[in-house]
Amino acid sequence: MTVVRLINPAFRAGLLLTAGTVVIVGPLFVGASAAAIVTGMIVGILAVALALSGTEFEGRATLPLAAQAVYDRGLALGLLVAAIVFGSAGESEAMAVFAAAGIAALVVTSITRYSARPI
Repeated sequence: MTVVRLINPAFRAGLLLTAGTVVIVGPLFVGASAAAIVTGMIVGILAVALALSGTEFEGRATLPLAAQAVYDRGLALGLLVAAIVFGSAGESEAMAVFAAAGIAALVVTSITRYSARPI
């Protein structure tokens, strides 16, 4: 049985841009520690940069679709690892933000069609 890829790379870029913005401001709104805020800023900026580089299929400042797939999985894994680290440090607010973002990134990665179709 195959997995149906529901969303195209352009929609994935929009979702990743939204998730990156949430990761940037999320720790601020939940009152997390300085370490969580700095981590959120760094990871959020990385997610926004990945989203912006994945808006087109070719040209300057774009990534190949295969590279986008690998980076998206790495971002999801990194967010989940950050959630585990903050959870083990006793920061449940930061753990919730990073776990939610990691799970969302994993879901988006699993339903994205990483192939270019002619329009």
